[in-house]
Formats: sequence, C-alpha cells, structure tokens
Amino acid sequence: MPNKGSLAAGRPRIAVFTKPLDRWTSGSGHHLNEILGATLDLNAGRFDFTFVHYRESENPIYKRVRELIVPRNPLRSAAVLRRERFDLVHYSPLTIYAPIWAVPGKKMATVHGAEQLLVPQFYNSIELAHEYLVVPTYIRHMDHIVTVSETSAAFFVSRYRYPREHITVCYNGLTPSYQELDKAELTAPERYGIKEPFVLHVSRMSERKNPWTLLEAFSRLVLEHDAPHSLVCAGGGWNDESVLERARSLGIAERLVTPGFVSERDIVELMNAASVFVFPSFAEGFGMPNVEAMACGCPVVTTPGFAMREVVGDAALVVEDPSDSVALSEALNRLLSDPELRARLVERGKARLHLFDWKKSAEKLLGVYTELCNG
Repeated sequence: MPNKGSLAAGRPRIAVFTKPLDRWTSGSGHHLNEILGATLDLNAGRFDFTFVHYRESENPIYKRVRELIVPRNPLRSAAVLRRERFDLVHYSPLTIYAPIWAVPGKKMATVHGAEQLLVPQFYNSIELAHEYLVVPTYIRHMDHIVTVSETSAAFFVSRYRYPREHITVCYNGLTPSYQELDKAELTAPERYGIKEPFVLHVSRMSERKNPWTLLEAFSRLVLEHDAPHSLVCAGGGWNDESVLERARSLGIAERLVTPGFVSERDIVELMNAASVFVFPSFAEGFGMPNVEAMACGCPVVTTPGFAMREVVGDAALVVEDPSDSVALSEALNRLLSDPELRARLVERGKARLHLFDWKKSAEKLLGVYTELCNG
C-alpha cells in the first residue's frame, strides 16, 4: 500500500479520509476540497496531516500532505490504521466502508445532512439501510461530529441522541468566482441559445430536486401570468425524455432549455443574467446554489427544504410547501413583477454572504482538531 510524504515528529497526527477529493468537482468533493485546502493554509505546523483514500488521484491537494492508500475493505484498512496509530481519524464521509472498529485514537466524522431519512421515497433500499442502520451506529462511536447547518445539528441530537456539545457547525463557504459581473461579460446565454428573459434552476436532476412541481409552476407562470420567460435547467439529467415529455404535455417545451452540465464560469454568468433563481428542492443539507445566486445578484425563490430556510434567512421568497405548484408560480410572479421586492432581496442576500466563508469554517475545524488532540 503506497504512501508518500514524511512525518513531522512531535505534532499530533491526524488522518482524514478523503475519497470525495478524488472527484473534487462533485458537491461533496468540492466542499471537502475547499475546507481542507483552507485548513492546510491555516495549519501553520500545528498538525501532521495524512490524507487517506483508496486509489491514486490527480487532485493537486495531495501534493500538500502525506498520502496513504488503503484497501477498500474496512477490516484491512483498519489494520493499516492500527499500525499507523494516528492521534485522530476524521471520517469524511462516514460510510459502511469507514474502518472505525479497533482503531486507536480519537474519531470524528463529517455528516452533511439526512436527506434519506427526510424523503425516503426518493432513495433505494440499500441507501435507506445505510442511513437507518449504519449511520446511527457509527455516529455513536464518534468523539465529535462536524456538520454544515444548525438544522442538521438539531436533527442529530433529536434523532440519534447525540450530545449537542460534541457537534460543530461549519457552514459551506462561497467560492470567490460567484460574484456580480458586468453585463458585457455575460456571453453564456447566447452561447447556449437562451433567449432572455429567463428563470434559472441549477442541479443534477433527481426526484429530490422536485422537477415536476418546478415544470408545472413554470407552466402556470406562462399560461396564467403571460410571462415571456424561458426556463433554463442547467445540470445533468434535465434533457431526459421524461422531463421533455412532461414539458410538452404542459405546453412549455419551446420555453425549456436544458444545456446539461455547464462550467462554473458559465453558471456564474447565467446567475448574473437570470431574472430569478428557483430552487424548490424537497430536502437539502445546505442548498449552496441559493447562496451562489445571491452572490451573483440574482433574487431567489426556494423552499424550507430542511436546512435551506436557515441558509437563506430573510433573503429569499420561501414557498412553504414544495409540492404546491400554485404557490411556487405565485412566488415567481411576485419577484418578476415587483422590482422593489427584487432589489430588497438582492441587498439582503449580499448582507448574508459573510456567513459563508471557507476560512472561518476551517478555523472552526482546526479548533475541533485541537480540542480532540489535547483531550
């Protein structure tokens, strides 16, 4: 099992399981990449880090630390950890493959949310078994939990009876590229054949993202309020035939634009150009696209969606029932027809951006490491 890098004598040794870093453009991978990158920037020699995963990766962050490749089998990887004798092992994420048994030292985990428990109808039996059986057992063996919202923290206390004092909330940070741009820089709409004005949604299409209510609400917006807008759904899966067929049945097929996966830069441009950003998900551990839209000066319509009310605060229109297409359509129409409301929400969104800072979250994470290694 290859490893590379050197050990620094006298420093607490921390192992971080980093499989999501191997696909660091995914949601969980991006989060881990950003917070660990900021953590390494602030470390200043306090801890000796080893990033642990299962195969070689091209992610450049591994060049900054000692890297340890372990077997996927948790019993075999636990044997490796026992030989290493780390002071602290940080599991991110916490899965059935996490080697927690008979491993010395303190243990902690990052657990983002609980979507499988909140909307189980959208997950398969294996995913549900993991959340109902594995996660509760593993969480109770952790000395500390890091999560991304106060909503998640309260849920873990209520659901798992996990002590609140052993949970630290580290908000997701905002990538600097999400910002307001000069209108002359916004070339993405034309390149994707998008006719302005348009309503924007960004996600990887899934039932949890509430696609059918979104399409029906947009249809109502067009048919009942005579809105001239297009609906742009950016992200993988939106050009699926089931989506296109539903759009045809609602009479909005000519208004629906599904560009597929688009680059971060293009998402920023689309958020700058859109009349409104809509994110009606049933459940999100955080709902970062809402924050990204706020940073781009785009007003937001969303739903409570577990942690999303906490994240958006008073800076978005929140539709209480994600399944209510009438209410969603009315919220969209309010924003599109009320310039003062739009401006007010945009300013409130800007006022919240300071909460979403990777450096602040990394400082909190380092505080957890210090507490556990000194305890």
